[in-house]
Amino acid sequence: MAGASEKRLQVKELRCDNCGAPWERRSFLHTRTHACENCGAIFEGHEDQWTLIQKVEGAYETRPAYALGTRGNLDGVDWEVVGWTERSVTAWGVRYAWEEHLLFNPYEGFRYLMLSDGHFAVVSALPGVPATSLNEASYNGRKYKHFSSAEAVVDEVLGEFPWQVKRGDVATASDFVDPPYIISCEESSGEANWSGGRYLERDEVVAAFGQPSRPVSHPRGIHPAQANPHAAVSGWMKKALAVGLMVWLVLSAIYFVTRSSQVVYTGVVDLNGASGELKIPGEPMLGPNTLEIDVRAPGLHNNWVWIDCLIVDPKSEKASYAGVGCEYYAGPGWSEGSSSGSTLISGVPKGDYVIQLTPARTQKWKKPVKVTIRRDVRLMRYPCCTFFFVFLIPAIALIRDRNFEKMRWAESDHPMT
Repeated sequence: MAGASEKRLQVKELRCDNCGAPWERRSFLHTRTHACENCGAIFEGHEDQWTLIQKVEGAYETRPAYALGTRGNLDGVDWEVVGWTERSVTAWGVRYAWEEHLLFNPYEGFRYLMLSDGHFAVVSALPGVPATSLNEASYNGRKYKHFSSAEAVVDEVLGEFPWQVKRGDVATASDFVDPPYIISCEESSGEANWSGGRYLERDEVVAAFGQPSRPVSHPRGIHPAQANPHAAVSGWMKKALAVGLMVWLVLSAIYFVTRSSQVVYTGVVDLNGASGELKIPGEPMLGPNTLEIDVRAPGLHNNWVWIDCLIVDPKSEKASYAGVGCEYYAGPGWSEGSSSGSTLISGVPKGDYVIQLTPARTQKWKKPVKVTIRRDVRLMRYPCCTFFFVFLIPAIALIRDRNFEKMRWAESDHPMT
Protein backbone atom coordinates (compact mmCIF):
# COMPACT_ATOMS: atom_id res chain seq x y z
CA MET A 1 0.00 0.00 0.00
CA ALA A 2 1.36 3.36 -0.95
CA GLY A 3 2.62 5.44 1.97
CA ALA A 4 2.69 2.55 4.32
CA SER A 5 5.92 2.07 6.23
CA GLU A 6 7.85 -1.04 5.41
CA LYS A 7 9.78 -2.99 8.07
CA ARG A 8 12.27 -5.67 7.31
CA LEU A 9 13.07 -8.44 9.71
CA GLN A 10 16.78 -9.12 9.81
CA VAL A 11 17.90 -12.65 10.64
CA LYS A 12 21.49 -13.13 11.72
CA GLU A 13 23.09 -16.34 10.54
CA LEU A 14 25.17 -18.14 13.17
CA ARG A 15 28.48 -19.52 12.03
CA CYS A 16 31.32 -21.31 13.72
CA ASP A 17 34.04 -18.79 14.67
CA ASN A 18 36.62 -21.56 14.26
CA CYS A 19 35.87 -22.95 10.77
CA GLY A 20 33.11 -20.69 9.44
CA ALA A 21 30.58 -23.51 8.96
CA PRO A 22 26.94 -22.50 9.54
CA TRP A 23 25.15 -23.72 12.64
CA GLU A 24 21.73 -25.31 12.58
CA ARG A 25 19.84 -24.59 15.79
CA ARG A 26 17.64 -27.43 17.00
CA SER A 27 16.93 -26.94 20.70
CA PHE A 28 16.94 -23.13 20.43
CA LEU A 29 16.86 -21.29 23.80
CA HIS A 30 17.67 -24.51 25.66
CA THR A 31 21.19 -24.55 24.21
CA ARG A 32 24.07 -23.63 26.51
CA THR A 33 26.89 -25.53 24.79
CA HIS A 34 27.29 -25.97 21.05
CA ALA A 35 29.88 -28.23 19.41
CA CYS A 36 30.39 -27.55 15.72
CA GLU A 37 29.39 -30.48 13.51
CA ASN A 38 32.12 -29.61 11.01
CA CYS A 39 35.26 -29.04 13.10
CA GLY A 40 34.24 -30.17 16.59
CA ALA A 41 35.03 -26.80 18.23
CA ILE A 42 32.98 -26.21 21.39
CA PHE A 43 31.31 -22.91 22.21
CA GLU A 44 29.52 -21.79 25.33
CA GLY A 45 26.95 -19.03 25.46
CA HIS A 46 23.34 -18.09 24.81
CA GLU A 47 21.34 -16.82 21.81
CA ASP A 48 23.90 -15.06 19.56
CA GLN A 49 26.70 -14.57 22.09
CA TRP A 50 29.12 -17.49 21.96
CA THR A 51 32.61 -18.02 23.32
CA LEU A 52 35.05 -20.61 22.01
CA ILE A 53 36.11 -22.80 24.95
CA GLN A 54 37.71 -25.76 23.17
CA LYS A 55 38.76 -26.73 19.67
CA VAL A 56 40.12 -29.80 17.96
CA GLU A 57 43.70 -29.97 16.77
CA GLY A 58 43.91 -31.60 13.33
CA ALA A 59 41.21 -33.22 11.21
CA TYR A 60 37.90 -34.01 12.88
CA GLU A 61 36.30 -37.26 11.67
CA THR A 62 34.26 -38.58 14.61
CA ARG A 63 30.62 -39.17 13.77
CA PRO A 64 27.64 -40.44 15.80
CA ALA A 65 25.71 -43.61 15.03
CA TYR A 66 22.64 -41.43 14.38
CA ALA A 67 23.46 -38.12 12.71
CA LEU A 68 22.39 -34.87 14.31
CA GLY A 69 18.95 -33.92 13.05
CA THR A 70 17.74 -37.54 12.81
CA ARG A 71 14.13 -37.77 13.88
CA GLY A 72 12.11 -40.70 15.16
CA ASN A 73 9.17 -41.74 17.30
CA LEU A 74 10.03 -43.64 20.47
CA ASP A 75 7.47 -44.55 23.14
CA GLY A 76 4.86 -42.51 21.26
CA VAL A 77 6.91 -39.28 21.32
CA ASP A 78 8.63 -37.56 18.39
CA TRP A 79 12.32 -36.98 19.09
CA GLU A 80 15.19 -35.29 17.28
CA VAL A 81 18.88 -35.97 17.81
CA VAL A 82 20.36 -32.59 18.82
CA GLY A 83 23.60 -33.60 20.54
CA TRP A 84 26.05 -36.46 20.84
CA THR A 85 28.92 -37.42 23.12
CA GLU A 86 31.34 -40.31 23.26
CA ARG A 87 32.38 -41.24 26.78
CA SER A 88 34.58 -43.94 28.26
CA VAL A 89 35.88 -45.52 31.42
CA THR A 90 39.16 -47.36 31.87
CA ALA A 91 39.35 -50.38 34.16
CA TRP A 92 42.35 -52.67 34.57
CA GLY A 93 43.98 -51.01 31.59
CA VAL A 94 41.00 -51.66 29.29
CA ARG A 95 38.98 -48.78 27.79
CA TYR A 96 35.21 -49.19 27.60
CA ALA A 97 33.47 -46.60 25.42
CA TRP A 98 29.86 -45.79 24.68
CA GLU A 99 27.82 -43.14 22.82
CA GLU A 100 25.09 -40.88 24.16
CA HIS A 101 22.68 -39.35 21.62
CA LEU A 102 20.82 -36.41 23.14
CA LEU A 103 17.16 -36.50 22.05
CA PHE A 104 14.95 -33.41 22.25
CA ASN A 105 11.22 -32.77 22.14
CA PRO A 106 9.96 -29.25 22.97
CA TYR A 107 7.18 -30.66 25.14
CA GLU A 108 8.88 -33.68 26.70
CA GLY A 109 12.38 -32.28 27.19
CA PHE A 110 15.51 -34.40 26.78
CA ARG A 111 16.34 -38.08 26.65
CA TYR A 112 19.50 -40.08 25.99
CA LEU A 113 19.78 -42.83 23.42
CA MET A 114 22.76 -44.84 24.65
CA LEU A 115 24.83 -47.16 22.43
CA SER A 116 27.46 -49.50 23.86
CA ASP A 117 28.96 -52.51 22.04
CA GLY A 118 25.92 -52.69 19.78
CA HIS A 119 23.44 -52.47 22.70
CA PHE A 120 20.91 -49.64 23.01
CA ALA A 121 19.19 -48.07 26.02
CA VAL A 122 17.01 -45.00 26.50
CA VAL A 123 17.66 -42.88 29.61
CA SER A 124 16.21 -39.71 31.11
CA ALA A 125 16.75 -37.62 34.24
CA LEU A 126 14.97 -38.91 37.34
CA PRO A 127 12.59 -36.47 39.03
CA GLY A 128 13.58 -37.79 42.45
CA VAL A 129 16.54 -39.25 44.30
CA PRO A 130 16.72 -43.03 44.86
CA ALA A 131 17.34 -44.43 48.32
CA THR A 132 20.75 -46.09 48.43
CA SER A 133 22.32 -48.64 50.73
CA LEU A 134 25.30 -50.94 50.45
CA ASN A 135 25.42 -52.11 46.81
CA GLU A 136 21.72 -51.37 46.31
CA ALA A 137 19.40 -48.55 45.26
CA SER A 138 15.61 -48.32 45.50
CA TYR A 139 13.36 -46.15 43.36
CA ASN A 140 9.59 -46.25 42.81
CA GLY A 141 9.31 -49.61 44.55
CA ARG A 142 11.97 -51.28 42.43
CA LYS A 143 15.31 -52.47 43.81
CA TYR A 144 18.46 -52.15 41.74
CA LYS A 145 21.78 -53.93 42.34
CA HIS A 146 25.00 -52.00 42.06
CA PHE A 147 26.80 -52.96 38.87
CA SER A 148 29.88 -50.77 38.67
CA SER A 149 31.41 -47.41 39.54
CA ALA A 150 34.15 -45.70 37.57
CA GLU A 151 35.51 -42.37 36.37
CA ALA A 152 33.72 -41.53 33.12
CA VAL A 153 35.55 -39.20 30.72
CA VAL A 154 33.99 -37.19 27.87
CA ASP A 155 36.05 -38.00 24.75
CA GLU A 156 34.02 -36.35 21.97
CA VAL A 157 31.20 -33.80 21.73
CA LEU A 158 28.92 -32.72 18.88
CA GLY A 159 25.77 -30.60 18.68
CA GLU A 160 23.75 -28.75 21.29
CA PHE A 161 23.41 -29.27 25.04
CA PRO A 162 21.41 -27.44 27.71
CA TRP A 163 24.40 -27.68 30.09
CA GLN A 164 28.13 -27.08 29.89
CA VAL A 165 30.11 -29.98 28.46
CA LYS A 166 33.55 -30.32 26.87
CA ARG A 167 36.14 -32.95 26.13
CA GLY A 168 38.01 -34.13 29.16
CA ASP A 169 35.14 -33.62 31.61
CA VAL A 170 35.25 -36.31 34.30
CA ALA A 171 32.44 -37.60 36.50
CA THR A 172 32.13 -40.57 38.83
CA ALA A 173 29.46 -42.77 37.27
CA SER A 174 27.69 -45.52 39.25
CA ASP A 175 25.24 -47.89 37.59
CA PHE A 176 22.53 -49.94 39.31
CA VAL A 177 20.51 -52.52 37.38
CA ASP A 178 17.30 -54.47 37.59
CA PRO A 179 17.06 -55.74 34.00
CA PRO A 180 15.71 -54.43 31.75
CA TYR A 181 15.86 -51.23 33.84
CA ILE A 182 18.90 -49.22 34.89
CA ILE A 183 19.52 -46.13 37.03
CA SER A 184 22.77 -44.20 37.17
CA CYS A 185 24.32 -41.54 39.35
CA GLU A 186 26.95 -39.11 38.07
CA GLU A 187 28.86 -37.06 40.62
CA SER A 188 31.00 -34.10 39.64
CA SER A 189 32.11 -31.03 41.63
CA GLY A 190 30.02 -32.16 44.59
CA GLU A 191 26.82 -32.39 42.55
CA ALA A 192 24.99 -35.68 41.95
CA ASN A 193 22.61 -36.23 39.04
CA TRP A 194 20.43 -39.35 38.79
CA SER A 195 19.05 -40.79 35.57
CA GLY A 196 17.09 -43.92 34.74
CA GLY A 197 15.95 -45.87 31.74
CA ARG A 198 15.55 -49.23 30.11
CA TYR A 199 17.27 -51.51 27.64
CA LEU A 200 16.09 -51.33 24.02
CA GLU A 201 16.19 -54.10 21.48
CA ARG A 202 17.94 -53.11 18.26
CA ASP A 203 14.76 -53.70 16.22
CA GLU A 204 12.91 -51.21 18.43
CA VAL A 205 15.53 -48.53 17.81
CA VAL A 206 15.59 -49.16 14.04
CA ALA A 207 11.79 -49.00 13.93
CA ALA A 208 11.93 -45.62 15.70
CA PHE A 209 14.92 -43.93 14.03
CA GLY A 210 15.73 -46.06 11.00
CA GLN A 211 19.10 -47.61 10.26
CA PRO A 212 22.12 -45.94 11.89
CA SER A 213 24.03 -43.32 9.88
CA ARG A 214 27.20 -45.39 10.07
CA PRO A 215 27.78 -49.15 10.47
CA VAL A 216 27.09 -50.34 14.00
CA SER A 217 28.34 -53.73 15.18
CA HIS A 218 25.97 -56.42 16.32
CA PRO A 219 25.58 -56.65 20.09
CA ARG A 220 28.69 -58.03 21.80
CA GLY A 221 28.62 -59.54 25.25
CA ILE A 222 25.82 -58.82 27.73
CA HIS A 223 24.61 -55.31 28.50
CA PRO A 224 24.18 -54.54 32.23
CA ALA A 225 20.45 -53.93 31.72
CA GLN A 226 19.80 -56.53 29.03
CA ALA A 227 16.84 -58.76 29.85
CA ASN A 228 17.75 -62.37 30.52
CA PRO A 229 15.94 -64.41 27.83
CA HIS A 230 16.23 -67.53 29.99
CA ALA A 231 14.77 -66.01 33.17
CA ALA A 232 11.11 -66.56 32.21
CA VAL A 233 11.81 -70.13 31.14
CA SER A 234 13.69 -70.94 34.33
CA GLY A 235 10.86 -69.34 36.35
CA TRP A 236 8.16 -71.73 35.17
CA MET A 237 10.71 -74.54 35.00
CA LYS A 238 11.14 -74.24 38.75
CA LYS A 239 7.39 -74.75 39.19
CA ALA A 240 7.39 -77.66 36.74
CA LEU A 241 10.37 -79.11 38.59
CA ALA A 242 8.48 -79.01 41.90
CA VAL A 243 5.51 -80.82 40.32
CA GLY A 244 7.79 -83.33 38.60
CA LEU A 245 9.61 -84.01 41.84
CA MET A 246 6.35 -84.78 43.64
CA VAL A 247 5.25 -87.12 40.84
CA TRP A 248 8.65 -88.81 40.90
CA LEU A 249 8.48 -89.35 44.65
CA VAL A 250 4.99 -90.87 44.41
CA LEU A 251 5.90 -93.21 41.53
CA SER A 252 9.15 -94.22 43.20
CA ALA A 253 7.33 -95.04 46.43
CA ILE A 254 4.79 -97.14 44.51
CA TYR A 255 7.60 -98.96 42.71
CA PHE A 256 9.49 -99.87 45.88
CA VAL A 257 6.35 -100.91 47.78
CA THR A 258 5.16 -103.23 45.00
CA ARG A 259 8.48 -105.08 44.61
CA SER A 260 8.27 -108.48 46.31
CA SER A 261 11.95 -109.61 46.20
CA GLN A 262 10.62 -113.18 46.45
CA VAL A 263 13.16 -116.02 46.81
CA VAL A 264 12.52 -118.64 44.08
CA TYR A 265 15.67 -120.76 44.44
CA THR A 266 18.31 -121.53 47.06
CA GLY A 267 21.13 -124.01 46.55
CA VAL A 268 24.73 -124.84 47.33
CA VAL A 269 27.37 -125.31 44.64
CA ASP A 270 30.33 -127.61 45.33
CA LEU A 271 33.14 -128.72 43.03
CA ASN A 272 30.72 -130.71 40.88
CA GLY A 273 28.20 -127.93 40.40
CA ALA A 274 24.49 -128.10 41.13
CA SER A 275 21.17 -128.28 39.39
CA GLY A 276 17.56 -127.87 40.39
CA GLU A 277 14.15 -126.58 39.52
CA LEU A 278 13.23 -122.92 39.32
CA LYS A 279 9.61 -121.84 39.37
CA ILE A 280 8.82 -118.23 38.49
CA PRO A 281 5.30 -117.15 39.52
CA GLY A 282 3.12 -114.47 37.89
CA GLU A 283 4.38 -111.20 36.43
CA PRO A 284 5.11 -108.32 38.82
CA MET A 285 2.67 -105.45 39.21
CA LEU A 286 4.96 -102.90 37.56
CA GLY A 287 8.01 -103.23 35.36
CA PRO A 288 9.79 -106.31 33.92
CA ASN A 289 10.24 -109.56 35.80
CA THR A 290 13.86 -109.39 36.90
CA LEU A 291 15.84 -112.19 38.53
CA GLU A 292 18.72 -111.42 40.86
CA ILE A 293 21.34 -114.16 41.25
CA ASP A 294 23.29 -113.79 44.47
CA VAL A 295 26.40 -115.82 45.43
CA ARG A 296 28.05 -115.94 48.84
CA ALA A 297 31.32 -117.63 49.78
CA PRO A 298 31.68 -117.49 53.58
CA GLY A 299 35.29 -117.30 54.68
CA LEU A 300 36.58 -116.21 51.28
CA HIS A 301 40.06 -114.71 51.76
CA ASN A 302 42.65 -113.72 49.15
CA ASN A 303 40.72 -115.73 46.60
CA TRP A 304 37.95 -115.52 44.02
CA VAL A 305 34.81 -117.41 42.97
CA TRP A 306 32.95 -117.58 39.64
CA ILE A 307 29.66 -119.40 38.95
CA ASP A 308 28.09 -119.95 35.52
CA CYS A 309 24.29 -119.90 35.77
CA LEU A 310 22.11 -121.35 33.01
CA ILE A 311 18.30 -121.10 33.21
CA VAL A 312 16.59 -123.40 30.68
CA ASP A 313 12.94 -123.59 29.63
CA PRO A 314 12.33 -127.36 29.03
CA LYS A 315 9.42 -126.72 26.66
CA SER A 316 11.02 -124.21 24.30
CA GLU A 317 14.61 -125.20 25.13
CA LYS A 318 15.44 -121.50 25.29
CA ALA A 319 18.07 -120.60 27.86
CA SER A 320 19.20 -117.49 29.72
CA TYR A 321 22.79 -117.24 30.88
CA ALA A 322 24.47 -115.17 33.57
CA GLY A 323 27.89 -115.31 35.15
CA VAL A 324 28.34 -114.11 38.71
CA GLY A 325 31.35 -114.04 40.99
CA CYS A 326 33.07 -112.43 43.93
CA GLU A 327 36.60 -111.86 45.17
CA TYR A 328 38.19 -110.70 48.38
CA TYR A 329 41.81 -109.79 49.12
CA ALA A 330 43.33 -108.35 52.27
CA GLY A 331 46.66 -107.59 53.87
CA PRO A 332 48.10 -105.64 56.80
CA GLY A 333 46.02 -102.45 56.96
CA TRP A 334 44.17 -102.93 53.69
CA SER A 335 41.38 -104.95 52.04
CA GLU A 336 39.38 -104.89 48.82
CA GLY A 337 36.46 -106.77 47.31
CA SER A 338 33.73 -108.77 49.03
CA SER A 339 32.83 -112.38 49.76
CA SER A 340 29.50 -111.94 47.99
CA GLY A 341 28.35 -110.82 44.55
CA SER A 342 25.23 -110.58 42.41
CA THR A 343 24.01 -110.11 38.85
CA LEU A 344 20.66 -109.62 37.09
CA ILE A 345 18.66 -111.31 34.31
CA SER A 346 15.77 -109.18 33.04
CA GLY A 347 12.56 -110.04 31.24
CA VAL A 348 12.25 -113.70 32.25
CA PRO A 349 8.62 -114.87 31.72
CA LYS A 350 6.74 -116.79 34.39
CA GLY A 351 6.98 -120.59 34.21
CA ASP A 352 8.97 -123.68 35.27
CA TYR A 353 12.69 -123.81 34.50
CA VAL A 354 15.69 -126.05 34.98
CA ILE A 355 18.68 -124.30 36.52
CA GLN A 356 22.29 -125.40 36.11
CA LEU A 357 25.04 -123.89 38.27
CA THR A 358 28.67 -124.64 37.38
CA PRO A 359 31.78 -123.30 39.14
CA ALA A 360 34.73 -122.13 37.03
CA ARG A 361 37.36 -124.86 36.82
CA THR A 362 40.22 -122.37 37.19
CA GLN A 363 39.14 -120.89 40.51
CA LYS A 364 41.22 -121.75 43.57
CA TRP A 365 38.33 -121.63 46.05
CA LYS A 366 37.09 -125.19 46.58
CA LYS A 367 34.60 -124.78 49.40
CA PRO A 368 30.80 -124.75 48.87
CA VAL A 369 29.17 -121.54 47.58
CA LYS A 370 25.60 -120.57 48.41
CA VAL A 371 23.43 -119.37 45.50
CA THR A 372 20.11 -117.53 45.98
CA ILE A 373 17.78 -116.37 43.20
CA ARG A 374 15.10 -113.73 43.81
CA ARG A 375 12.43 -112.42 41.48
CA ASP A 376 10.84 -108.98 41.25
CA VAL A 377 13.76 -107.27 42.96
CA ARG A 378 14.01 -103.54 43.61
CA LEU A 379 16.33 -101.85 41.11
CA MET A 380 17.66 -98.35 41.72
CA ARG A 381 18.22 -97.75 38.01
CA TYR A 382 14.51 -97.16 37.36
CA PRO A 383 13.96 -94.33 39.89
CA CYS A 384 17.43 -92.96 39.07
CA CYS A 385 16.71 -92.83 35.34
CA THR A 386 13.35 -91.17 35.83
CA PHE A 387 14.95 -88.74 38.28
CA PHE A 388 17.50 -87.84 35.60
CA PHE A 389 14.85 -87.18 32.94
CA VAL A 390 12.66 -85.19 35.36
CA PHE A 391 15.56 -82.89 36.18
CA LEU A 392 17.29 -82.80 32.79
CA ILE A 393 15.34 -80.05 31.00
CA PRO A 394 14.88 -77.82 34.10
CA ALA A 395 18.58 -78.25 34.89
CA ILE A 396 19.52 -77.10 31.37
CA ALA A 397 17.22 -74.06 31.68
CA LEU A 398 18.62 -73.13 35.09
CA ILE A 399 22.21 -73.56 33.89
CA ARG A 400 21.59 -71.31 30.87
CA ASP A 401 19.94 -68.76 33.14
CA ARG A 402 22.91 -68.76 35.52
CA ASN A 403 25.47 -68.64 32.70
CA PHE A 404 23.74 -65.58 31.20
CA GLU A 405 23.84 -63.80 34.56
CA LYS A 406 27.45 -64.88 35.08
CA MET A 407 28.38 -63.30 31.74
CA ARG A 408 26.45 -60.13 32.64
CA TRP A 409 28.26 -59.66 35.95
CA ALA A 410 31.70 -60.76 34.68
CA GLU A 411 32.75 -57.15 33.98
CA SER A 412 30.99 -55.59 36.96
CA ASP A 413 32.39 -54.74 40.37
CA HIS A 414 30.63 -57.84 41.71
CA PRO A 415 31.47 -60.82 39.43
CA MET A 416 29.63 -64.07 40.11
CA THR A 417 31.66 -67.06 41.19
